[in-house]
Amino acid sequence: LGGRRRKHATPCTSLTMGFSLWNLFKAGLLFTNSILVLHRKRFLARYGLDDVSNVGINPSPLKTQAVGLLQAVQYLKLPVIAANMIVIVFEILLGGG
Repeated sequence: LGGRRRKHATPCTSLTMGFSLWNLFKAGLLFTNSILVLHRKRFLARYGLDDVSNVGINPSPLKTQAVGLLQAVQYLKLPVIAANMIVIVFEILLGGG
């Protein structure tokens, strides 16, 4: 009636961030990058997370696991740099979402 039009909802066909293996890989890489930038002596020493022998007399298992993770990730510097370069190239060539 009148000049009133009914608006139809159109389904969203494109998602900007889908749940895919590529996006999971990028999220893991971002998490690894965030751990790698933590400086052991300046930042982690304040909280006693700089060395396994520094965790105290009776450390909690969670704190010991966190220190182990922080130390293990330090060995991944070169592979993470290579993965960052690969991700950058793919995002430039294929267009990141």
